[in-house]
Amino acid sequence: MRRLSLVATAMACAVAVACAEVGTAPDVPAAIELPPFAYPSVVVGDTLRNEAGIATPVRAIVRNSAGDIITGATPTYLYADFLRDTALIVDATSGMVFARRAVTEGRIAARIGSSLQVLRPLIATLRPDTADASANPTDLILIFPDTGRARAQANTTREMTVRVRNRQTSLPTDVNGWLVRYQLLRPANPTNDTSAAVYLVNDNGGASTLDTTSSGVASRRARVRANLFPVAQGSARVIDSVIVQATVTYKGRAVAGSPFRFAAPVIRPASQ
Repeated sequence: MRRLSLVATAMACAVAVACAEVGTAPDVPAAIELPPFAYPSVVVGDTLRNEAGIATPVRAIVRNSAGDIITGATPTYLYADFLRDTALIVDATSGMVFARRAVTEGRIAARIGSSLQVLRPLIATLRPDTADASANPTDLILIFPDTGRARAQANTTREMTVRVRNRQTSLPTDVNGWLVRYQLLRPANPTNDTSAAVYLVNDNGGASTLDTTSSGVASRRARVRANLFPVAQGSARVIDSVIVQATVTYKGRAVAGSPFRFAAPVIRPASQ
């Protein structure tokens, strides 16, 4: 059983997880992991916050050889790249992160004992103070039958793009690693149910309502199930619109320009 538990712990080791073969006592650390942070980026001059704007520390999870969480474990946190720069300050005990300057990928480390350390990257960026959006997508003319990957792509709108920037510098600067949340308003689909008439997708066609900016840009598309939307009216040509809202926030409040509404016209051709 001891060998099996150690094997299971080793198999669990992946990105942001460090493992070591150590003692089997329930309070002896055998693995440490660093779950995704509350937000993919931290603003220069501010602490790491969650999407609601609440200051949130990084938190590591420490497990014993059986894979159970050691609730009393006390990892040490640090900025792993401190010899290269001083972009981030990390409180060793609390795990609170403060950004001093921008960095594209600062590594946060969590350690426990002498042999267990795990790393996860964090972006330090300028404060998002404005956002703008692309024009509405062009008309989507549905194709039947709506089967297969190629038809699924064909029955998906073009990108609904949002750009997030900081305008406090001499030239507007793109804000990277910032979340943009999309919501399908018409036809309403609050849970982004993939069996519904329309749902939101990423570039690969996977269901997704949240994107992280790269070069300041985020986007999502709407997948339309041709058999369900727009509703058929006999053999007549039918036109309706998919309405999507995109929101950018900082400290729980919408930044200037946000939210945005996209209207994507959808055309159901007349049947023969």
